[in-house]
Amino acid sequence: MKVGNGELSPKISVREILPGEERAVWELFKSSLGPIDRFVFRLALREALKSARKQRGTCLVAMCEGRVVGSVSLRILSYAEKRVGLIDAIVADRGFRGRGIGKSLLDGALSWFKERKCEVIHATADRYNSPSWNMFIHRGFSTHEFRGQLRDLGLNFIRLWFSEFYIVGFGTFFLKKVSGDEKPSEVGEAWHFLTAWLGLALLWWILAIRGGAPFVLIPLTFGVAGLSLFAHELAHKLAASRFGLETTFKAWDSGILFSSLLAVFFGAFFPAYGSTYIRQVDWRYDSKPREMGLIYVAGPATSLVLATLFWALSAFGNNELLVTMGKVGYITNLIFVILNLLPIQAAGGIAAFDGRKIFTWNRIVWSLITIGLGLLILTDMLL
Repeated sequence: MKVGNGELSPKISVREILPGEERAVWELFKSSLGPIDRFVFRLALREALKSARKQRGTCLVAMCEGRVVGSVSLRILSYAEKRVGLIDAIVADRGFRGRGIGKSLLDGALSWFKERKCEVIHATADRYNSPSWNMFIHRGFSTHEFRGQLRDLGLNFIRLWFSEFYIVGFGTFFLKKVSGDEKPSEVGEAWHFLTAWLGLALLWWILAIRGGAPFVLIPLTFGVAGLSLFAHELAHKLAASRFGLETTFKAWDSGILFSSLLAVFFGAFFPAYGSTYIRQVDWRYDSKPREMGLIYVAGPATSLVLATLFWALSAFGNNELLVTMGKVGYITNLIFVILNLLPIQAAGGIAAFDGRKIFTWNRIVWSLITIGLGLLILTDMLL
């Protein structure tokens, strides 16, 4: 294969990992991944190698001139009398990206599972990691949503979630590939929004019960949560429509569970309820950073305005119900803004909020909203 200067590109080959190469894969993780991804990918590698000792897993490596330039961790589990393949932690060396290493590893994984007669293959992918998402979709994978998991696996879906580290990868979605013509159907956007709304309200209900708050808070928090969530996501949708793009909202089922557990055991409010995605097939989020920045800054900017209005209601309201509504709305939208300004995003879906896209597009805009956030918090502390 020719490269830009007319020279031959080094050949990439894919094979199973050899004894003693685990360290080379760890070094690949270290040089090509952030700290969060390194931790998760090393866990996946260890599980794959542990499964390999039972002939139920392996790690495939991509080699170039004797060097490990990519890897993927594979395991086989048994659910409902079916052999199910799990694809984890596909990574390519930063210096070799764009040469089809990920595709070669995925093709190798599919062949490995086919040889072992796996009837179903699962993977998890972050939709914002568009190159990875598109790669899976073009190889016959479809979104496998919660109701499909429950239908296919029953309560075994819990085992699958923990096996794939999905319980903490709340910004990812399960993908499924079957040997036949079956294609899982996706639930409509309205159901995803309702799920997220109930999940967000549930966090406040849990906190209210922990704090001994009166029953009147339950319908109040339901209304405030719905307004806050709808305004944030609608801002994304309207901004995208200005660029001729259609969007779809998707709830994060594992994120809602993760948030609920944090609320129950630690009294924490962490609204990982879902996100708005570009509906267009083969969309690349890195192809138009200005448009993406404007689309995704609309959400936290709207939430900052709402946080300010709710704060004013809590500070100057003339009855206890209005003051309580103001406090709930202020905290909800304040946390929305804080989370969506974090300029990090792990490939495993962790911290899959808006901050990275905004920061990459325009650091001045990101800084202005951050300053506005800081001033609001300071005002609340002083008054």
